[in-house]
This record gives sequence, structure tokens and C-alpha cells, in this order.
Amino acid sequence: MVDLQLSQNQLNGSVPTSLGDWENLVSLFLRDNQLSGSIPQEIGNLTKMTIVQFDTNRFSAYLPQNICRGGLLQNFTAYNNDLIGPIPESLKNCQSLFRVRLEGNQLTGNVSQDFEVYPNLDYINLSNNKLYGEISQNWGQCPQLTSLLLAGNNLIGSIPPELSNATQIQLLDLSSNHLVGVIPEDLGRLSLLNLKLGDNQLSGPIPSTFASLTDLEYIDLSTNKINESIPSFIGDMLKLIYLNLSNNKFSQEIPLQLGTFFNCPS
Repeated sequence: MVDLQLSQNQLNGSVPTSLGDWENLVSLFLRDNQLSGSIPQEIGNLTKMTIVQFDTNRFSAYLPQNICRGGLLQNFTAYNNDLIGPIPESLKNCQSLFRVRLEGNQLTGNVSQDFEVYPNLDYINLSNNKLYGEISQNWGQCPQLTSLLLAGNNLIGSIPPELSNATQIQLLDLSSNHLVGVIPEDLGRLSLLNLKLGDNQLSGPIPSTFASLTDLEYIDLSTNKINESIPSFIGDMLKLIYLNLSNNKFSQEIPLQLGTFFNCPS
């Protein structure tokens, strides 16, 4: 057996530990069922695995600690479960990762220590867990990264300017944390389409470098302490379909350039 696909059924109960004996298994799809209990630690014995999907079930307890034992894992999803405990150590050193989705659990751990540099990583979502610590500069060293989502955790500190070194980032969601300080000017170097920084404690002005982010479609900077004036260049973002700057400390007049939006196609 190389490929096992059981997704989108109504399967319940626990996953047999004997699954860890299928040493030739490359891909395992169990998503979107009603499976419960713990994910067998024996899954870590499957050293040829490249795709593992456990998401949208009722799994609890810890993730398999050796999930990337073989160093080949590319796609790992376990979102929307009731998983607890730390991020597995083997994921920290899993250089093969391309797509990771662990959002919507109760995972804990220090995000500044639990992740390294991933040369192939395209998408990672760790939102809505119980992760803490500061945002690591290492994310800026992931050259293929297009989506970084860390919303709804207990992250502190400032947004590292080094994130701008990951110039392919299009989706950045750091909302609903406890981030402080100013929004880094260097974020204007990114390829952003979607920026969510709302519900933090960010201060200072909107960076002038954001004038170069003309492809932005979605901006949420609400519920912070951002001040000074609303920059007129926002009116030049002709692809923008959502803008939320509410619950901040902006002053002065609403820029006339925002009237441009009334001529934008709906």
C-alpha cells in the first residue's frame, strides 16, 4: 500500500496503531471524518510519507512526535481538531515542508523556538492555537513563502522587519495577538495581496512604503493604536476591496483620494 485515501466519509472511532506498520505508505488522507482519540505515534514510523491529512476530525492529545522522521514530508494538515501539546520537534527540522496547516487546535509552544528555516515552504497556518513568544526572524529566510498566518495566538513583541526578506509573501495574518511597536517600513517590499494586523497594540503611522503595495486587495489594521493621518496613497490602491482602519487613533481629514474607490468595480 502506497496511497490510502479515506477522506470525506463519516468514519468514527480511533485510527489503528497498526497503520504504522505500512512502511511503504507515501500519502495518507483521513480528513473530514469524525475520527477521535489520539493520532497514533506509530505514524512516525512511516519514513516515506510525503502527504498527511488529518484535518477536520475530532482528534485530541498530541501530534505524532516523529511525523517527519523520514525527512520527506511536504504537505501536513491537522487543522480543526482538538489537538494539544507542543509542535513536534521533527517538524522544526523538516526541510522538505511545502504546506502546513495546524490552525484551530489548542497547540502550545514558543513560536520563536519551534520553527527553523524552510527552503521550500509555501504556506503555513498556525492560527487560533495557544502559541506564545515572539515572531521569529527565520520566517524571512523562507524564500518560497507566500502565506504566513499566525493569528489568534498569544504572540508578543514587535513585527520583525526581517519578514520583508521573504519577498514572495502575499498573505500575512498576524491579527488578534499582543504585538506592539510600529509597523515595519520594510513590509512595503513584500508582494502583499492580503494584510491582516488587526486586534493588536501596534502604534505609529501607516508606513509610507505601503504606497508601493498597489496589488493589495484586503487591509485590516483595526483595533490598534495607529495614529497620524490616513495616507492619501490608499486611494491609489485600485484593487482594494476591503479596508478596515477602525478603532485606532487617526486624526486630520479623510483623504479626498479615497473617493477613487467609488469608481472601482464592485
